[in-house]
Amino acid sequence: MSSCLHVVGLGPSGLEQLTLGNYRRLCNAKKVFVRTLHHPCVQELMAEGVQLESFDDVYESEESFEEVYQKITERLRTELGKDSEVIYAVPGHPMVAEKTIQLLWKNLRPEYEVIVHPAMSFVDEIFRVLNFDPIEGMLIRNYDALKDTGLTGREWLIIPQVYNQLIASEAKLDLMSFYPDEANVFIVQGLGTSNERVDKRPLFEMDHGSFDHLTTVVLPPCSEVISWTKLLQIMEILRSSDGCAWDREQTHQTLKPCLIEESYEVLEAIEKEDMYNLCEELGDLLLQVVFHAQIASENKVFESQDVLQGIIQKLLRRHPHVFGEEVLETADDVIRSWDRIKQEEKADTKEERGFFSDPKGLPALMLASSTQRRAAKIGFDWTDLEGPYQKVQEELLELQNALKTGVGIREEFGDLLFAMVNVSRFLKLDAEEVLREAIHKFQARFLKMVELSREEGQKIEQLSLNEMDVYWEKAKFQEKGGKLM
Repeated sequence: MSSCLHVVGLGPSGLEQLTLGNYRRLCNAKKVFVRTLHHPCVQELMAEGVQLESFDDVYESEESFEEVYQKITERLRTELGKDSEVIYAVPGHPMVAEKTIQLLWKNLRPEYEVIVHPAMSFVDEIFRVLNFDPIEGMLIRNYDALKDTGLTGREWLIIPQVYNQLIASEAKLDLMSFYPDEANVFIVQGLGTSNERVDKRPLFEMDHGSFDHLTTVVLPPCSEVISWTKLLQIMEILRSSDGCAWDREQTHQTLKPCLIEESYEVLEAIEKEDMYNLCEELGDLLLQVVFHAQIASENKVFESQDVLQGIIQKLLRRHPHVFGEEVLETADDVIRSWDRIKQEEKADTKEERGFFSDPKGLPALMLASSTQRRAAKIGFDWTDLEGPYQKVQEELLELQNALKTGVGIREEFGDLLFAMVNVSRFLKLDAEEVLREAIHKFQARFLKMVELSREEGQKIEQLSLNEMDVYWEKAKFQEKGGKLM
């Protein structure tokens, strides 16, 4: 028969909150291993003569909690090889905020019997001192897992074992990413002991005061928490009968211009490298996504969760080199893999799409680049830059001939633009971005030309072309960093 590990809960404070069964089990044991001596119940057991051995030295010697938990597990494994029964006692309830127990359960249970003896947890005492029912909604998170929690503000948030000021400060900064600075925070200490204390303070002062191993931070529900859920709620209200008349009237069709406008405002912020404005414009663009999702939800077509699920599954599926075992070395390998998986998806859904399946509303330069890339994938392409460069020269001659004869000017001009886009592709330049940069450069230089002419008392619209050109060159010279005398 295999050895048995008894995992015993010590409760949140002293012996008076220890179950009778656990008390007898601990008192009758030859030796008890405890996670830490820093607990009221442990101190009282030692005073009654119970032989205890703690793992506090492991906490001091190891650099990470993961290493600590692993060392504890290995030590208990060794003890199980010596004795038929081993007792390991932990603060509170063994299955509440005790990572070591999860590791023990996973690593030791295949070899040994593991029995968990429950106890009163620190959470039970929190219900008492803060007077709330967990049915209202409750979330328990470790202090180092707050960023990935997905807080909504609708639940009571409980953060156990905030045992020093450094941890409190780090947790505070993470919480301030979601909660307003003035949000209420309860600092709960020594629950069930004679030193029980509950302090209420604003979040920005959360790390003030003293902290120990019996400190828990609790945040009540807060309607001002920043979250995806909050944004969806606001959009739902705006579309409701009690919301905004304009928002209620919108449809997928009427919102199309807004989506295009917001997309280009994001691009403009990127081009200007204006990160403050980019943050705002990304929010405006996100609003369009939420707006369309809400309309679809009202029409019972799909929900916002379907949008999230779709993009999450797509990212996982199309990155097998990150989330799977496929090995891709270069960005070009990734693009080929992406296109292959995309084609397989379209085949699975039996979706009929043409070879050139780009949205018809794409800007012309972007559409030209995409068209050329698609043709290149099946080998219809030049081997180097010389090919598309010579094609530009050829198209330029054809445009010159068309200008002489007056026939085919529009067509030849289009061919020249298309050929130029091909050159940009070989140069690994985005034709759309390059042209926008050139336009912005022209605008800035033109405005400088106007400014210089006005400084000399001239009206730009009254100048001849040659006179304008003088100011143009001056503007260009200043732009290049020159100094005018």
